[in-house]
Amino acid sequence: MNHKYRCLPLFLRISNSLLFVIVLSLLICSSVNAQFPSGGNDKKPKLTRLSPIYPVWVDLNNKVLIADGEICLREGGLEMFACLSGTKEHESIIAISTRAYIVHAGLLVLGAEPGSPVSFDPKFKPPTGTEIEIFVVWEDAQGKKRIVRANDWIIDAKTKKTLKTNWVFAGSYTWTDEDTGENFYSAEGGDFVCVSNFTTAMLDLPVQSSDSNSSLFFLAHTERIPPLGTKVRMIMIPKLDQKKAKPATEPKPETEDKADTKEKPTKTEEAESDAADSDVEKAETPAADEATEEKKDQSPE
Repeated sequence: MNHKYRCLPLFLRISNSLLFVIVLSLLICSSVNAQFPSGGNDKKPKLTRLSPIYPVWVDLNNKVLIADGEICLREGGLEMFACLSGTKEHESIIAISTRAYIVHAGLLVLGAEPGSPVSFDPKFKPPTGTEIEIFVVWEDAQGKKRIVRANDWIIDAKTKKTLKTNWVFAGSYTWTDEDTGENFYSAEGGDFVCVSNFTTAMLDLPVQSSDSNSSLFFLAHTERIPPLGTKVRMIMIPKLDQKKAKPATEPKPETEDKADTKEKPTKTEEAESDAADSDVEKAETPAADEATEEKKDQSPE
């Protein structure tokens, strides 16, 4: 059987039939209210379920995507932060109960734009796409709701410092079976939210990170991760004011002379800076009461 691999531009990365399923789900599934981290809009949350089978929702008001899963790994080297259930639980902290194309389409609905997966030939070229911030919500043994940034559960293998870089919506790619004409989304193999670079990744880090088992760049931060099997809710927030995040680079320190001669910002610039800081603060300091109770078959608990 001959397979033809190809990268598709932006909204064509998912077959038309799959997009139709998502649009249909948006029309027929109930919308409900809940509270959870937002993209800084502070509007009344309104959740729409994307699938009658999988627990995935979008909040069109606040530009947030929610997906449910559970803890599947607490220690050792990582290739993923989150995989799809039944795929790569041996190298992922969370297994999410969904199909990759559903989340991909949900991010498109929110306004996120897929960029391009990582490239290694002739040299390393980092993945691109809308920056995605990720939070995790769960209930601890005392029944208290907890919420953290996904980055806090991942540490650098060498420095032991917490991961600082957010993910980008690389978008994976589809390939077409030339015999049947059927399209397949490559991220369905499990490369969902990656910390090692994969050309098949839906979400990837815009920094170079090996997928070799002997030299994995990131480890699970065991002490911070709840017990295996703990039910969790993953929350994705696209940073829509900066559609395609640039690769992370170390800033060059300013010299003393340069710092002294730097021009002072105007009042307009100061106002814009204050507004930007306010937006970031809203996105990065979510409320503790992230979800109200609703019917299980319609909305997250």
